[in-house]
Amino acid sequence: MYYRLFRYFFSLVCILFVIGCSKDSQIESFHIKAEVDTTKATIGDIVSLRIIAEESDGLHLSFPDMEDSEFFEIRQKQYLKKGKGVVFNIVFWDTGRLEIPPYPIEIMKADNTVDYIMETDPFFITVYSTIKNSDGKDLKPIKEPVPVTTPISYRKIILSIVFLLLFGYMVYLWTRRIQIEKRKEIIQNVIPPPYEEALDSLELIKKVCDVKKFYVELSYILRKYVESSIYIKTLEMTTEEIDSYSSLIQMETYLLKEWIELLKRSDLIKYAKQIPEENKRENDLEWSRQFVTLTNNYWRKLQVGVS
Repeated sequence: MYYRLFRYFFSLVCILFVIGCSKDSQIESFHIKAEVDTTKATIGDIVSLRIIAEESDGLHLSFPDMEDSEFFEIRQKQYLKKGKGVVFNIVFWDTGRLEIPPYPIEIMKADNTVDYIMETDPFFITVYSTIKNSDGKDLKPIKEPVPVTTPISYRKIILSIVFLLLFGYMVYLWTRRIQIEKRKEIIQNVIPPPYEEALDSLELIKKVCDVKKFYVELSYILRKYVESSIYIKTLEMTTEEIDSYSSLIQMETYLLKEWIELLKRSDLIKYAKQIPEENKRENDLEWSRQFVTLTNNYWRKLQVGVS
């Protein structure tokens, strides 16, 4: 039994040893190739630093960002294909022999923690002023201006269109409201109130000589007056229907009763050809004037009480 445990333990140690050796061999075969496109530049020129990881199959690499310094600025960072390298575009802002510091490449473990770091050698770039000679007489040729295009802000365009549409809709609603108010004023000026129209119509039927036509007009004028005042369709109702629904008509009881009696008498004259007494026509006309005046005052008081 002890022999078997010893065999298992020995096998495990061998496996770990092989894995460690293979990993170390991978790291030993891995190396970094770093290069710059030039060692001489002038202020404002772009210098490219290319870093390539060779023999890195099976290794998980990380290329961290390079920080700016007081002498240069990192303009752009580009990854090479398959993630085997990176290129930094660097612009120098000072003159002299300036250093690009060593760049670290991180070899990561399976849990994304750093296992090993390898650094490149530093690079030294000689940066000259834009003036060729120290006496300052000869200058470098002026570079042509770079055309600058104004970026199109679609968001601003869309917001401007929405604002214009909302503003136009508000103007439309405002003008429409003004037109409606003017139309109401015109209607109020053209169409007189129901009681005034009824009194004017009563004055006109005084000249009607035919008794039947007189009572036809009188019944129509009073029905129209009530309908226009309290919005009950008395023009479409018969006298019996008005009597049946009299509880819905807001009017003093005695006036309502006398009005229904007048409508019934008018129906007898219209349809049964009943002839009224000689002075009855004048009395009915005078009563109708008082009916319009009294009911109009009554309805005005109701409106004031409700408001």
